[in-house]
Amino acid sequence: MKISEILKLGIKYTRLNRKFLLILWCTNACLAVILTLPIYSMLIDNLGNSLLSDQLAVEFNYFWFVQFMSLNDATLQRLPLIFYAVVGMYLLVQTLYFGGLVAVFDNLKKNHVSDFFYGGVRYWFRFMKILIVSLFIFAAAFFIDDLINSLITEIFKDTEMVFTEFILRSLRYLILLFLIGVVTIISDYSKVSMAIDEEMGIRKGIGNALIFIKHHFRIVFFIFLLVAILGAAGGLVYNIVETYVPRTPFYFLIISFILQQMLIIFRLFTKMLFCSTEVIIYKDFSAEEVSAEIQESNFGVN
Repeated sequence: MKISEILKLGIKYTRLNRKFLLILWCTNACLAVILTLPIYSMLIDNLGNSLLSDQLAVEFNYFWFVQFMSLNDATLQRLPLIFYAVVGMYLLVQTLYFGGLVAVFDNLKKNHVSDFFYGGVRYWFRFMKILIVSLFIFAAAFFIDDLINSLITEIFKDTEMVFTEFILRSLRYLILLFLIGVVTIISDYSKVSMAIDEEMGIRKGIGNALIFIKHHFRIVFFIFLLVAILGAAGGLVYNIVETYVPRTPFYFLIISFILQQMLIIFRLFTKMLFCSTEVIIYKDFSAEEVSAEIQESNFGVN
């Protein structure tokens, strides 16, 4: 199967199951509300009956910001705990949803909402083990990246080699992005492999995924890269369009909100496209080739 065929089929599968976008979007919106409610409550208490709120809609007031931070210092210090809790909840729910998407894309005839959640529950524990391993690898990658950053800062702190420092920092970011992409690919294909092959062992699941990626690296990498570029292009278009939306009067904020939600929906669509293409690639290239054995028969021949 060619790259263009995989992309077309992946977009078709994702489009046919676009109803799950609503589930993903609603979950995303609920978690966003949980994160913003504490800040929203503090802003209402501080600006609810103040004329300063009209001025802040036009331009930022630094003195108000310092006062706001000082008055709500105790509450703001607790916000990271809420953030970490929501992130943990998000990872758990998204792992459940990824299992549901894999189940639906693996068998398009069973694409009801009940099948989606059944698949998510069925594969959740297996996928969670993959997620935990991935998080440890991501933590190690960011720790190493931080050490490299500190090393570069130490080396160039007393020099004026700005261009060399810029090149090294750019290479550091590129290496980090490459490592994130590789770990994500291995993690996703490990989950897909464990689901389609009905594998329970995490070691064998990751091993099968590594072997599969090694044998089909070109197709796996290019499809992943193309879908990632598609998602990045959507973000770029949003940033360009959003700059032309006026900030005043206030009702133009509704347009900004609509554009932002369109971007979120597009990113969720891209996430589903990642899953659909990965399932298509794994099922197509890991399928066993059946060779027909033809034997000559002399029955009834003298």
